Amino acid sequence: MMRLAFLTLIFWFVTASAGAEVDGEALRLFSEGAYEVAAETASAVGGAENLALAARALNAGGYLTVDDKDSRKTFKRAYEYAEAAIAVDPKLVEGHLQAAISLAQRGSRMATWRAFMLGMAKRARDEIDAALLLDPDGAWTLSMSAGWHLEVARKGGSGIFGSDPQLGRIQFVAAQTTDPNNIAIAYECALRLLAASNPDWREDALFALDVASRGEPRDAFERALQSRAKGLEAAIAKGPKAERAFIDEWS
Repeated sequence: MMRLAFLTLIFWFVTASAGAEVDGEALRLFSEGAYEVAAETASAVGGAENLALAARALNAGGYLTVDDKDSRKTFKRAYEYAEAAIAVDPKLVEGHLQAAISLAQRGSRMATWRAFMLGMAKRARDEIDAALLLDPDGAWTLSMSAGWHLEVARKGGSGIFGSDPQLGRIQFVAAQTTDPNNIAIAYECALRLLAASNPDWREDALFALDVASRGEPRDAFERALQSRAKGLEAAIAKGPKAERAFIDEWS
C-alpha cells in the first residue's frame, strides 16, 4: 500500500511542470534554516527544480539532526523527493545529487554491515555517476564523489564498489578549486581527509578546515557547518584522541 501511494505521488509530480523555476519563498526558508517548511513550500509548487530543492532542504535538516533514527527518516523522505525530481527531469543534476546525498547519509547513520546489505553505497554511486555525466566539473558533483570514495573505502576497504581514496582526495581538491569559498565543501573535505588518517593528506585537510572556519557563511546550513568546523579545530588543538573522537562522532 505504501509503495502504491508513493507511485501515485510520483505520477502526480511527473504531470507537474518540469520547467517550473525555483520558488523564491522556499529558497528563502531554506537559507534561513527552516528546512521542513522549505520542503513543504517547494514541493507544493512542483516542478523538477522545486522537488530537488525540497530534497535538498530535508537532506540539510537530516545532516544536522543528531539522532540517527530521526535522521534516517528525514533522509528517506528526501530521497523520495529527489526520485520525483528525477522522474520529472532525468537530466537535472541537482536531482541526482540530492538522491546520492540522501542515500549516502542514510547509510552512514546505520550499522556499516546493514548499509552495505541494503546497497546504500552502490545506489549512491549510481546517482553520483549520473550527476558526473551531466556535470563532470561541478564543485558539488566532485565533492560528493570525493566523499563517497573516501568513506566507502574507510568503512569497507579500498576498492570495494570501486572506491579509490586517492581519487577522492584529488576530487576534493578540484572541488575546492572550483568553489573556493564554499564552506560546506571545505568542511566535508577536511573531515573526510582527516578521517582517512593519511599523513600525506593532512596539509590539504587543514587548509580546507581553515576555509570552513573563517569563510563567510552564505546561509544557515553553512553557519551550522562553520560551527562544526570550529569544533573540529578545537578538538585538534586538544590532541589526537580528541580529534579522533570528533571524527568518529560526525563522520
